[in-house]
Amino acid sequence: MSQTNKPSSNSTPGLAPLDSMSGGYTESATVLGHPVGLFLLFMVEMWERFSYYGMRGILVLYLTSPTTGMRVPPPGRDASFNPGRGWDDGTGNTAYGWYTGLAYLTPIIGGMIADKLIGTHKSMVVGGMLIALGHIVLGISGLGDMAHNAFGMSIFVFGLALIVIGTGHFKPSVSVMVGQLYKQGDPRRESAFGIFYMGINLGAALQTYIVGTLGEKYGWHWGFSAAAAGMIAGLLAYLFFREKFLHGIGLARDGRGKMAPIFLPIGIGLAAIVAFAYSRGMLGRFDTFVSDPRVFYSIAGVAVGWALYFTFFQNKREDWGPVMAIFIFMLFNAVFWLAFEQAGSSINLFTDRSTDRMIGSFLVPTTWFQSINPWCIIIFAPISGFLWTRLAAMNKNPSQPVKIGLGLTFVGLGYLFMVAAAMQAVDAKKASMYLIFATYFVHTIGEIILSPTGLSFVTKAAPKEHTSLLMGVWFISSFLANLGAGKVAAMVEPIMEGKKSLPWHLTGAPNTPNSEADFFFLFVITSCSAGVLIFILSPLLKKLIHGRE
Repeated sequence: MSQTNKPSSNSTPGLAPLDSMSGGYTESATVLGHPVGLFLLFMVEMWERFSYYGMRGILVLYLTSPTTGMRVPPPGRDASFNPGRGWDDGTGNTAYGWYTGLAYLTPIIGGMIADKLIGTHKSMVVGGMLIALGHIVLGISGLGDMAHNAFGMSIFVFGLALIVIGTGHFKPSVSVMVGQLYKQGDPRRESAFGIFYMGINLGAALQTYIVGTLGEKYGWHWGFSAAAAGMIAGLLAYLFFREKFLHGIGLARDGRGKMAPIFLPIGIGLAAIVAFAYSRGMLGRFDTFVSDPRVFYSIAGVAVGWALYFTFFQNKREDWGPVMAIFIFMLFNAVFWLAFEQAGSSINLFTDRSTDRMIGSFLVPTTWFQSINPWCIIIFAPISGFLWTRLAAMNKNPSQPVKIGLGLTFVGLGYLFMVAAAMQAVDAKKASMYLIFATYFVHTIGEIILSPTGLSFVTKAAPKEHTSLLMGVWFISSFLANLGAGKVAAMVEPIMEGKKSLPWHLTGAPNTPNSEADFFFLFVITSCSAGVLIFILSPLLKKLIHGRE
């Protein structure tokens, strides 16, 4: 499951620590030893993730599908079935990067609003309403001539912006409410977040069979609008059962929260501004501006300078090492997710166009392959949890740097299967779908090792007075990783056309344009090299951490 990071049981950026119980909650009934409210939150979160991963599955496919019809229509459909927007791959992948990246940036602001103004309960409701409205708007954008004209595309961008803003309100609130179900020191808390994590992955898996199938077999906008029904149903169930199973959970401090309804029109207004900016070409110009190497390196330089200033001038001497380790881990974390997040962009497009997806007379929808990751997590995450517990009992649990190194190595090795697939798909031949399966499987092993070490490590290693700030910065690194993933995926066409070059040629002569296999090999080199580097730095990093693991 892409870059969710297993929810921390301590805090969320911009929000009060989970240990601070909101007034009046008493446990009335349990299921599997946990409050029923946990499973209510599980269900609502499942539908929100259903929305996010549904978009992750079909967004690039829709944007890059020709205006004359799908490249590979389902059996029985004519060549003009299900046209898309006809964007080039670079533009489509860049849009995907901004969408997924902002879904990790807006929760920082949403968390602050929930903490300071309206509470997590009302923040989650506002977020869910905006997400549902966004999907309805996406469906409307496909009606009549809007499915083809510029106005319809502006409406589509309006829907995307609504979903991103809604995710900002929703994403940080639910995990905080899960923590508020348990008092400080309750031994059930960790297992509760494990159950909650399953909800995230169940939503991610189910969307491929509903959103993906509707989008590819019946029409893109049927897929886009499908998530609205689930989100609305989840919200209604939450509101109906909340008083019984979540009484007192997620309330605003000191009785505040009356201003919550205003954030619904504010969200709609902000989304409308984004849509207007798109219609005037302002978003494209902004992307070009920030992509300029001079601007990029200037921003990077300022970020490094601030990190050094913050580490050595805003913290006590005994905290210098752990804070520096957090920043270093953020960089390696970003490298991992930049490679992993090709799942919705370059790997997704390769699966759609260059993979033999036929099983007998059945054409496997492209989006179904993205269910491999969440199903593997549901199966193997409990096993990995048991393994880490056993190793810890034997005093052999790998250190934080080693787990990050293993995660990076696995994601790099997974790309060897994509290299093999790209080398198969030449001269009108298509790659075996089992190579795509193997890629996702190996990548998932890397995620299971690395992902739960993210936010939870920050809460353990960060100075208490700076925990929320550093968790916010960690989310910013996730934003940059997702945006970077889209930007890197946008390089495929220029590389294959010879406009950009890589220093290796796995196929063809040295003076010819690089192949798609060369592009995927880029992630083998970068991810495995980063893994080896952090293995080498492991003794130094363990000293910096000072045992705060």
